[in-house]
Amino acid sequence: MAYAVIRLAEVKDLAVLTEIERAAAKEFSPYVEWLNVEPKLLEGLVPLHFLQQSQAENRLWVATRDRKIIGFTVVKFLIESCFIVEIDVHPNHWRKGIGSALMAACCASAKNHGFSNMTLTTFRKVPWNIPFYQKLGFVVLPAKDWPLEIQAIVRHEARYGFASEKRAVMARSLKDKLDE
Repeated sequence: MAYAVIRLAEVKDLAVLTEIERAAAKEFSPYVEWLNVEPKLLEGLVPLHFLQQSQAENRLWVATRDRKIIGFTVVKFLIESCFIVEIDVHPNHWRKGIGSALMAACCASAKNHGFSNMTLTTFRKVPWNIPFYQKLGFVVLPAKDWPLEIQAIVRHEARYGFASEKRAVMARSLKDKLDE
């Protein structure tokens, strides 16, 4: 039996997602000096209204264990790709395949919606970030290869304190197997 069940989020789920995001953000505290951001900035990145809209549009998944939500991921449909806005798993449930299962669910949905690529941004020097996504088939894109929409997202993130030189843009083709 799987450690967690992955499903589309329901309205009633939204209330606990901030708690999961906050718990996951605490794991970044050793890196806030390098990131040059206030720790609180990492705790509430996804506004409730965005989560509500994403849930209504079936772009938000949750991971549950014993009917308790322990992780989530939310995406945004761009013109050229499906962009992973956020993925968080409560630290008490890390390294159990939940993040990979959430990613598989959103990749499968993106493929069903006709997207051929997934994209995301992440912190370069947080040691688990890039290797986790690489294990799932993502590659780091050099800045010269960033699509215009991704460039706009990176600029938007910079306005909130996430300097572009500290971010990595990653992409994955959905033409390959989704369950690797």
